[in-house]
Formats: sequence, C-alpha cells, structure tokens
Amino acid sequence: MPELIKDLAIKGYRGLSDLSVRGFGRVNLITGKNNSGKSTILECIRLLVTGGSIQTFKDIMDYREESASSGDGDRIAGPFSLSPLSNLFSGCPDLHAPDSFFSISAEGGLPSPFMNLSARIGWFVRNLDSARQVMSFEPVAPDLFEDVGESFPALDLSIAGRKRVIPLDRFVRRMPNRIEPDPATVPCVYLDPFSSRSTYQLGALWDAIALTDAEQEVVRALKVVSHDIEAVSMIGSDDRGGRGRTAIAKSKRFASPVPLRTFGDGVNRLFGVVLSLCNARNGILLVDEIENGLHYSVQEEIWGMIFRLSKELNVQVFATSHSWDCVNGFQAAAIESPQDGVLLRITKRDGEVIPTRFSEAELAIVSRDKIEVR
Repeated sequence: MPELIKDLAIKGYRGLSDLSVRGFGRVNLITGKNNSGKSTILECIRLLVTGGSIQTFKDIMDYREESASSGDGDRIAGPFSLSPLSNLFSGCPDLHAPDSFFSISAEGGLPSPFMNLSARIGWFVRNLDSARQVMSFEPVAPDLFEDVGESFPALDLSIAGRKRVIPLDRFVRRMPNRIEPDPATVPCVYLDPFSSRSTYQLGALWDAIALTDAEQEVVRALKVVSHDIEAVSMIGSDDRGGRGRTAIAKSKRFASPVPLRTFGDGVNRLFGVVLSLCNARNGILLVDEIENGLHYSVQEEIWGMIFRLSKELNVQVFATSHSWDCVNGFQAAAIESPQDGVLLRITKRDGEVIPTRFSEAELAIVSRDKIEVR
C-alpha cells in the first residue's frame, strides 16, 4: 500500500512559513532542537487528514492554551479578539490584513478531499434564506473605525476546493460543537507528550479494541518494559462526577489487578503508543516526543514493534524526538524492517526552517559515525 502522505508542503502556518518535505516513508521520525517546528508538522498533518475539523482546531488550541479560559468561556468574539487564531499564522499577523493566509497540502494515497487545505481570516454577516430556512455567510469588508454591526470574524477554509466558514466564537467559546458535516474517512490518532500521566484519557481508544486480537498486541508490547504483565483492562466511567477511567493490569507480582500507574511512566507511555497504533488501522498515527518515559535499553525493541505493527495494520507513523537513544533504536529497527524508515531533521537558520531527510542507508552511517541529527 502506498504511504498516505509521501510529500508535504506547508506555507504560513505558525513557525513554518515555507516548508516542503519529499519522500516520507511508512515510519517517520522527526528530530530537531526545541522550537524548530517538529510538533507543528504533526499539527499540520492532523488538520489536513481530519479535513480541517473544528474539533481538531480546538484540540490544538486548547493544548497550546490559546483558547478562552473557563472564566471567559462564554464571551462573544469582538472586532479585536482575534488573537486565538492569529497564532495559527506565521508571524502572528494583524488578522484584519487581507493577506493573512496558510496552506497545507500533500501528495500520496490520501483521498482527494484531504490533500489540500488553506485558510484565511475573513469578516462575514449571516444571511438567512427564510423560504428555504438556510443560513449562509456573506463576506464583508471590516471597518476598524466604525461599528461593525452584525459582522463577525471567521476562519475561511478551503478544503480541496470546497469552501467552509467557521465563526471565531466556535473556537473560543466553551460550548459543545455541532456534529461535523463531513466526518474524516481516514483514521488519525494523535498522542501528546504527556499521555502517560493520565491513562483515563485513553479509555475511548481501549473500548475500540476491547475483546479483539489487538488486546494481545497491547500486552505483548507492555512485556517489553515489564515482563510480568499478563493482561490489561480499563475500569471506571467517564461520568463527570466520577474519577474517570483507570487502566489496570494483571501481573505475576501481585495477587490481584493493580493500576497500570504502578508500573511507572515507561509502561504507561508504551500503553498509549500501542493502543493508539491499533486504533489508527488504515490511517495515520502521530506521536509527539515518543521517547518520554522509555529507557534507552528498550528503544530498539519498541521501534521494531512499531515497524511490525505499522505493516500489519497499514498505518503510517509520524513521531518526534530529540533523544539520541531514540534515533539509534529507530535506525537499528529500520535496518531490520522491510518497511521504509525515514529520519527527518528540522533545522532553523536565520528564521528559515530547513528539512534534511535521511534514508535507511544514510541512517546507518549516522549511527556508525555518531553524526548529530537531533
């Protein structure tokens, strides 16, 4: 099966004013210094593969603490409250300017509706067709010195040529989102750097693979770090009044099941990685700072498992790291796997982001000669 994303082009999104990467493989590791743009690349892939989903935008902005706080969650966006969206554009521009724009596009095996996404800020008014009971948005020119009346700022999206307008208050107000009109057809699972600290967040992913063969894959993976684990499950509920979901494990060391947290961050991080991989079947897995909590001695075996499962489940993997041990483990596993492993180093120089791609053969030289690629 061809990779869903073989080439990727990003213009004007956050710190990536103009980035083009060609030749991604089945399993990809992105390295680079802090604030070089590694996580931003993962964000772009999420937005593209989910078709510019409102929930994806909100999740990204919530994670970066760019959305409204709970204290002002019900405020209505006014003419100058554009800062939450300004951060999405390179240079955080004045979004009243008509040239604020970003685009993300890919070549590969993605369905055509998910290969191109572009966005700009526009000002609109609501137009109700009473006869048809249909609401539409009409663009207007904002006036900074006079009352803008009923006009409002919105994110003007173009997804594979299809227009979509999302009012700014949909992003900054704490209110339930409407059902997405066009759900994504390509699975895309994102795992943040701190997933091992709260296993309850993984409850929905566990429910999706419970009582399937994937359960055994999860247990098999956890044995890499803790050989005594025999079974895993999730207990509890998602009710707001309760404590949420908790992962538990059956172990040879204990008479009864114990919380998975008992086994430390490494086991819990691996639990999240493998659970996410199983849920990304026929799609894309994104893992930020994949090495968190994992000892250097298990890196090669973990990467070997990721290469194997990516083939069996038809998943394209994109992960970030700035750990030399992680790069070494990735390189060793890539040589042993028939799947393409690609290392991408992101370097920022004089404000320009420069990508350097390493193939498996080049990775062997990097590891042998200890060439700095982090």
